[in-house]
Amino acid sequence: MLTLAHSQIDIELITKIKDLIEENIDHPELSSSFICKELGLSSSKLYRKITELTDLSPNEFIKTLRLKKSAHLLRTRNYNVSEVADMVGFKDPFYFSKCFKKQFGRPPSTLIK
Repeated sequence: MLTLAHSQIDIELITKIKDLIEENIDHPELSSSFICKELGLSSSKLYRKITELTDLSPNEFIKTLRLKKSAHLLRTRNYNVSEVADMVGFKDPFYFSKCFKKQFGRPPSTLIK
């Protein structure tokens, strides 16, 4: 994930977005429209800013943060894959595993062994 902050305002905005995602990471309904509503942004402005600052779409950005959080949780070895998938807002553990493997190049179960 690339973060190219062009100004203090951009840094503050991306920080607010990350904080909002982290606060709501366990909600499967977390989406770009939720972020827009919570921060009072239009969907086009959110898309433009996140894409400009991270090189990801808003939904890819959310998924990336979820997967990074899941990797952290799996490394603690306190949870199984299904529990972590639920904790980071994935309704389907199989889809979670597929996304995890695509992001990190290995299945999530390898982090808990």
